[in-house]
Amino acid sequence: MANDDTLAKALANVRQQRATLEADFERVGAELTKLRLAERSLASIVEGTPLDEPADDLPTRRRAPAAEDRPRGSRGPRGPRANSAKGRLKALLEEAGSEGLTHTELSERLTDVAANTLNTYLSVMANSGELERHGDKYRAGAQAVSAAAEGAVEDDRNEDDQEDSERAEAAE
Repeated sequence: MANDDTLAKALANVRQQRATLEADFERVGAELTKLRLAERSLASIVEGTPLDEPADDLPTRRRAPAAEDRPRGSRGPRGPRANSAKGRLKALLEEAGSEGLTHTELSERLTDVAANTLNTYLSVMANSGELERHGDKYRAGAQAVSAAAEGAVEDDRNEDDQEDSERAEAAE
């Protein structure tokens, strides 16, 4: 029985390492594509070579379909895009509530965000009051919580206004 447990742990470890490497591979591939484009552009400027070469290695830009874990939308009136790294970081912290999340948990959930970028966002958001740090845990700050609560109150007001207007129309 102990052998089965060891093998199960080894399998779980291999799967975790594979998932981590696949995420790193995708990130490195995207960076490599950007560097190739930059190299081509600079060569065009410095060497005077035409930039009309086909870019087979460049991904075609298409709008991703909406998914449950990645909402599709544009910048709203209240801030960053919902699918931006900072927007997803804010959403994760708000979802975690008062329990909060550690840096490790955040980096595991935001695999496409570089560690230094995540550190910068956490630092800037902590200094601005958007999040609070308690030991090794991060949680949404008073500003983020009050903004979310304000949005909920505003939604309630809009529903009340809509109900009042429907009642007025029905009375007429």
